[in-house]
Amino acid sequence: MPGPKISDCIYQLKTSMEKHYVRFRRLRILRILSQGIFAGYFVFVFIRSLDPFSTLTNPFLRFDPIIYLSNTSPDPIRIGIIFMLIILTIIFGRFFCGWICPLGALIDTIDLINSKLSVNVKKLFLKMKLGKHVRKAGNLGTNSHETNLRVKKTGRLSDILIEYPPSMFLLGLVMVTVFSPIPIFQFLHPGIWIIRIFALHNTGIAFLIFLALVSGVTRRFWCRYICPLGALYGLIGEFSILKLRINGCSNCGLCSSCPMGAIQERRSRIIYSRCILCFDFESKCPRESFTYSYIRLHGNTENAETDLANMVSLTRRRFITTGIILSGSAALGFILPGRSFVGTTNLLRPPGVTDEALFIKRCLRCQQCVRSCPNGIIKPTGISQSIEEGLVNLYTPHLEFSEYGCDYYCQVCQIVCPNNTIPLQSLEEKQKSRIGIAKIDEKLCIVFKEKKNCIVCEEFCPVPEKAIKLKDKFYSGPGGTIKLRYPEVDEELCIGCGICEAMCPVEEKAIRIFKEV
Repeated sequence: MPGPKISDCIYQLKTSMEKHYVRFRRLRILRILSQGIFAGYFVFVFIRSLDPFSTLTNPFLRFDPIIYLSNTSPDPIRIGIIFMLIILTIIFGRFFCGWICPLGALIDTIDLINSKLSVNVKKLFLKMKLGKHVRKAGNLGTNSHETNLRVKKTGRLSDILIEYPPSMFLLGLVMVTVFSPIPIFQFLHPGIWIIRIFALHNTGIAFLIFLALVSGVTRRFWCRYICPLGALYGLIGEFSILKLRINGCSNCGLCSSCPMGAIQERRSRIIYSRCILCFDFESKCPRESFTYSYIRLHGNTENAETDLANMVSLTRRRFITTGIILSGSAALGFILPGRSFVGTTNLLRPPGVTDEALFIKRCLRCQQCVRSCPNGIIKPTGISQSIEEGLVNLYTPHLEFSEYGCDYYCQVCQIVCPNNTIPLQSLEEKQKSRIGIAKIDEKLCIVFKEKKNCIVCEEFCPVPEKAIKLKDKFYSGPGGTIKLRYPEVDEELCIGCGICEAMCPVEEKAIRIFKEV
């Protein structure tokens, strides 16, 4: 019986490769669309948060598992969405980083721009007849999206960093210190950093520059080695039901463009905790080696033995080392809070904050309230102020009334706070919430010092019963006897809104708000 024709074999191979290409190409397009939708939604929410009449809470922080631990509340919607994200990670793997995370989308954009610039620089050197030296020095686009790369021989240190990234150590540290006032996760969380970037805070701009610089080292540097949230999802994704698998390898080098370095070509193995399901290069595999399906642990299927080996042996080997890393970092986290102390501070906090220690613990330092305050009275606590008041106060919001006071009918800071660090109150409760207490300096006040009437503070006091009373007294001077109206603060009514301080006509401010002891 004659065998199949060569043309038929070629046609079947071509058809199979086309199906493989189309399948993974569609997945990549879906991933890019998902990134664009969630990144666009983040921008929309951020812009809306700047409008005092239509503010929104940032969902990327509100429904985050690590942030939730810092302020656990019986909110069924919040708990339900977090639980759903964990379940989806158990099913699909570490999809959040590649499909949802807005900072991941920004990093991919930076990496794409950097790759284009690298290619253009390379072409420029070639045009300048320096191509020979460039080729000797190495490919300028090793971190780019080029797919004509060959398998790189990584060193032992590189392999260790890939399998046991520093982010795993940081995850253990964060999971313990999230319950303490030590601000660690606040400076390692991707959702907080991207808000600082959009808020144009100096730390956010510095972080953006950092991302641009490390993009020249490797793609998704932050996601690979630092991000504790990604490490958490990766740890869960290690045991996902659906997995990307390699069924054979021709050592073509296409896998070298993996943005997370998740594929070890020498072993034809995927580190599932690092795979973010980007589908950037799988469609171009010449052997159609990639499949994305559920793991078969039983039966006589072709991949059952390989799947079991990859899943169990990898987990067993890494389990002990990962456990040691997490335990060591957790132990360090337990030691750090014992050496910290949240003492008294003179910083005035936004309305509704009553427990300073709880505020320090829960505050994300995201600067959302700073950017959203319509009067611009919420300021981040800088380094110099933190040295005076305590380093745990670094970048926490406080109030300054030099130009404006806290609007009697405004609740924007309470609405936009994603972690309820600034408690959301009813308007009536907010109007009775005490920020501080007003005190009059008689050495500066016009009435006391110059013996001239000034009732500005009393007029602008928003409290209906007037927290600043005017006490009439007669004064006999060179020009005769006049009636002076001396201001007095009713401490039971004063809420410390700061409007009196802002409106005081004296340059040095004769009336100021002080934190109530």
